[in-house]
Amino acid sequence: MNPLARARHLLARRPWLYWLAVGLLAGTAAFAVLAVVGDVDAARRAWGDDRPVLVAMGEIEPGEPLQGRVEVRSRPGPAVPPSALSALPAGATARQHVAAGEAIVALDVAAGPGPQALIPEGWLAVAVREVVPTGVAAGDRVGAVSGGVVLADDGVVVDATAEAVLVAVPAADAPTVAAAATSGDLALLVVP
Repeated sequence: MNPLARARHLLARRPWLYWLAVGLLAGTAAFAVLAVVGDVDAARRAWGDDRPVLVAMGEIEPGEPLQGRVEVRSRPGPAVPPSALSALPAGATARQHVAAGEAIVALDVAAGPGPQALIPEGWLAVAVREVVPTGVAAGDRVGAVSGGVVLADDGVVVDATAEAVLVAVPAADAPTVAAAATSGDLALLVVP
């Protein structure tokens, strides 16, 4: 007799064997699901407690106010940067470009509006009148060159108007950059 036919005949005469097999399979599946859920809970506990952090709701450009453009979200503790903010200071503006979904850290926030708030601590700003406009905007990284010599390789544009570009450079480089800017022999190099 065919083994499949013999098994069907056995199960037809003893239905409790069929239900025993169904119960064993269901119990095995339930045990596997419980094991996976336990692993997920253990992994969640390993991440630690959630911490509230400010997160950008959309793209934020340098100099734009942060009010209404960020929200508080809970993130796992290890995923939150040490300098992340959980509350927004009054009148805060973006010091640099912030991507959508990015946590807001102390370096992203300027104390208030205006170009002065965008100048990094320990830096000074120099007004540069460009002979050939580079088209830079607030937040762009630039270098300053005069006569083929690099005067400041690390600078950031804090304001740009039709008359001049206000460039923040490290305080040690500021006097040389200012001297070259007043002589009219200064060019800005746009850093990618």
